[in-house]
Amino acid sequence: MVSDILKYKEQTEKFEYTKTLLRAAEQRINFVYMMLMIAFEATILIYILFNAWDDTRFVFGGIAGSVLFFGIVMNAFIHKKNYPWNKYVNTLLIIAAVLVLCRLSEYIVFVFYLLPLISSFYFRPRFSLLTGIICMIMTYIGFMSIMVPIYDANNNIEVDMFKFVISTFDYSEEASVIILSGRSFLLFLSAILVALSVYLSVSGRRFTLRQGELMYKNLTTSAELNVARSIQEGFLSTDFPDNRSYAVYADMKAATEVGGDFYDFFLIDETHLAVVIGDVSGHGTPAAMFMTLVKTLIKVYAQSKLSADKIFDKTNRYLQKSNPAKLFVTGWIGILDLSSGILSYANAGHNYPVIIRGGKEPVFLTSKPNFVLGIRRLIRYKENRTKLRPGDKLILYTDGVTEAKAPDESFFENERLLKVIGEVTDKNQNEIIDAVRSAVDRFENGNSPLDDSTLLTLCFKDYLQEEPPESKIFFLTKETFDEIRNYILERSAAEGCDEKTLDKINLASSEILANIDSYAYENGGEIEILTKCRDHRMTIVFKDDGKPFNPLLEREPDVTLPLSQRAPGGLGIFIVNKVMSETNYAYKGGKNVLTVEIDF
Repeated sequence: MVSDILKYKEQTEKFEYTKTLLRAAEQRINFVYMMLMIAFEATILIYILFNAWDDTRFVFGGIAGSVLFFGIVMNAFIHKKNYPWNKYVNTLLIIAAVLVLCRLSEYIVFVFYLLPLISSFYFRPRFSLLTGIICMIMTYIGFMSIMVPIYDANNNIEVDMFKFVISTFDYSEEASVIILSGRSFLLFLSAILVALSVYLSVSGRRFTLRQGELMYKNLTTSAELNVARSIQEGFLSTDFPDNRSYAVYADMKAATEVGGDFYDFFLIDETHLAVVIGDVSGHGTPAAMFMTLVKTLIKVYAQSKLSADKIFDKTNRYLQKSNPAKLFVTGWIGILDLSSGILSYANAGHNYPVIIRGGKEPVFLTSKPNFVLGIRRLIRYKENRTKLRPGDKLILYTDGVTEAKAPDESFFENERLLKVIGEVTDKNQNEIIDAVRSAVDRFENGNSPLDDSTLLTLCFKDYLQEEPPESKIFFLTKETFDEIRNYILERSAAEGCDEKTLDKINLASSEILANIDSYAYENGGEIEILTKCRDHRMTIVFKDDGKPFNPLLEREPDVTLPLSQRAPGGLGIFIVNKVMSETNYAYKGGKNVLTVEIDF
């Protein structure tokens, strides 16, 4: 152990928290030393006041008291600061005071046993070893001080400390007797205490370093979780629509930094709105990561225009094959036809939604629940249908709402949820969710939530009235080329497209018109332009009755090659695909129909 102590090299404080902890330890022990000085100072005063006022007590007590008073004043002024030299000064002052007091009583020497142990809590092994060695020497001097006379030949008090210290090493027969007496055991005990103090210092320092490292890692983890939380919040849309046909509002409250609940809403096409809610088993980071996968899968399959049951079929199969952690998801998806009010929905082991029809009392939209997602592969989910009428509202939620727990261990439950919603049936989507949140908070009465909780409200306002696209017919020739292109730009600008979007539309329409002029007709021909904008998505349709030609089948050119080495064709539609959000071709009713769309 001794070799380990001597070879011990102080570790660099890698983390600022370690430095903070070590500084705090030093401040605590400096305070302990100041309290020790005050105790000694008080003891000296009491000893002098309540005993005979002889010269010996006055002189040695005064010297020690002066040393201690200096230390007390110094620590009082700098106790809120952390100077590295403070520990050295405190230790030397205590040692000096105790050494002087040894001239009054040899029993004071036992304080030297205490100092190495106190110094070990600085968590500085080298300092503890140095203090211990000094205290061992001082212990010996303290025990031998009885051999040194207090008075000189003229009967004056001897206060020469240097002479006093040197004299204790001037061995005589009496000194040998003292060394070989029971005091030798006390000297050996001081060596053991020094070794113990160094061990405590090493152990305490290692513990502090580890504690600082853990604090750093905890903060790093906390920071990463905060970032994950912000990413998750960004992943859950907060751009809630509120238009003439419908309104949606949602809120997710995680039990930890990140949660496993999710919600989603999106247009599958112009007339179909999907609303989704789900709850991954457990909560925290694993559930959040799994939630991201599930939400993405559902949206991808929904935008492929699959039915609600098929969306869950495909999602379940994918999750069952890619789920080593054996997590599962309860979910509910509804697809609302905005033009008819028909709601198609499927339930994967999730809570029944609450529906409010015509402002009447809320009820649960019950159906036979299917199995959860992600566990069994050969599960067939069933689609159900109902019709919503203008004014109807649908409230989706996760079990974190109904399973909220009060201090008396009771649950919020379904009946209380219906009662709360029943009091706000005439309110809008935001107010309904706020009312439920407030009721749950009051019910929990300060209890921390045990699970994530999510709410989503869909208000169906009115049937979607499809407006036909703006249509105009031109005769396409080189002379009318600019007229048609300018018409497209005027219509796009009228729908609110910005300059950047107009530049892209200008480029795309020029390439498309050039292609039609080159491939559909030999000497010009009729072309119909249809334009429509909805939800910041501009749609432009080009219809011509020329030769059937699908430009999307053209091989994409290798733009990395020089022009002389490229195969002819394909560059125009390549440019269109790059600048527009979506491009589609169909041959309908004897006409080429090319549709391009761009989001802005």
